[in-house]
Amino acid sequence: MRRGLIYSLSSNVIFFVSGYVLHFFLGNTMSAINYGVVGTIITVLDFEYMFLSNGARQSLSKEISMKRYSTLSVIAKTIAFQLIVIAFFFVINFFGAPIFGYVLNDSSLDFYFRVAAFLVPANGFFVILLGINDGLRQFGISALLGVIYPIAKLSAVPLVVFPFRDKPVVGVEIGFLLALLVSIVIGIIMLVATKGRIKTKSAGPIAFSTVAKNTLSFSFFFIVVSLVLSVDTLVVKSVVRPARMAGYYTGAVNFGKIAYYLMSAFVTVILPVVSHLVGEGKKDKAVTKAREITIVSLAFILPIAVIVSASSNLLLVAFYGDEYAASAGALSCLALSNFFMGMTVMLNMVLNAHNSSHFSDVLSIASLIVVIPLFIVSARTGGITAIAMTSMICTAILMIASFIRVRHVVANVMSATAWKAVVAAVILGLCTYGIDSILPRLSLIMVAILYIAIYAVYMAVLYFAKIITPSLIRSLAA
Repeated sequence: MRRGLIYSLSSNVIFFVSGYVLHFFLGNTMSAINYGVVGTIITVLDFEYMFLSNGARQSLSKEISMKRYSTLSVIAKTIAFQLIVIAFFFVINFFGAPIFGYVLNDSSLDFYFRVAAFLVPANGFFVILLGINDGLRQFGISALLGVIYPIAKLSAVPLVVFPFRDKPVVGVEIGFLLALLVSIVIGIIMLVATKGRIKTKSAGPIAFSTVAKNTLSFSFFFIVVSLVLSVDTLVVKSVVRPARMAGYYTGAVNFGKIAYYLMSAFVTVILPVVSHLVGEGKKDKAVTKAREITIVSLAFILPIAVIVSASSNLLLVAFYGDEYAASAGALSCLALSNFFMGMTVMLNMVLNAHNSSHFSDVLSIASLIVVIPLFIVSARTGGITAIAMTSMICTAILMIASFIRVRHVVANVMSATAWKAVVAAVILGLCTYGIDSILPRLSLIMVAILYIAIYAVYMAVLYFAKIITPSLIRSLAA
């Protein structure tokens, strides 16, 4: 588990660092309007990827690690079901492109969505490779693929954008596609090299209906994630004026997702690890792992969200420029919202590992009914800050409900140490807000140095307060 967390965290850190380098390039070479278009395209794809990617990946990861069915049967039938999902979203993007343009009040989006349609099959096959490696607990290979893709994207997009200076959005889309294709080829080569770990005579075949049920269950749950993390950007693009506000909000969203990117590393590891322990009948050890990773999340990831939230104005001005200060309030809310959603996902993966997925399904349905109308109303009445605050409140409710459900079905994962970490994070937020209020404008490098210094001091305080202990690290390493 320790190595899995290290691999996944390292991969996710490289992923979002390269992503911010790319957005720094795009945000400073494109107009706010074009940058808003890129943000809109990415947002729609993120929504589809939540359905397309997480369903198949998490289903493969769980079933392969639990060893209830033949591994080859699980892989073959998951690919077959994935093809159906790919075809569905390809048709929506390619043939439904004019509808996107009409709904979002921008006819120029028609062509861009047709090009984006070809990213769907590439991403669909890429996540199959990730799911297979997660299920085999080859976290190093999954992490390596997670590093190859953003680096390839960071290399390809600037090169392709250059000859498409008149249509930079198309250049971004083609760069994404080339990066995915390179990653898929490398992933297939690496999987073939380790094919000995795929047992061909393990158990009986899995039914296609079981694969469909598992994949759809995970997919519907991740619709909740995509709704809260993605639909708000579409709402801003559609109803908030002037149009440049969509570009400002995109900048806030990019930094708001830091905590979720980091939390997704825990999600990647906890499902196969806990599923494996539950499959072997070691439920007490599975609960212990869930409690430990909760403490680690609150001690290491929550402070990052808090620091970004409390110093949002300083960060946005340093990264983008003075005009992006308009979205500082939105970033303050989104940074916490993304952490709350990351915790919600992790807790629901604990439930799924214990074969309790009904709650996730109910959560998905309730969110589909409630979240979008709330976003539209808040955006019309209060602009980008109001919609970000609505997002934060919704994710907080989802997280609290998930904690209650896990306590009822599995066990209480909030130990006394976990509560101490929460209190420490609140104090950190107040101190960081004070620093942000008195400091003048800083360069991006100085902001990075300030963040590193604050985080290092905070980690030292947690260590001396015995919230982070050697025994916790040893337990995770066991």
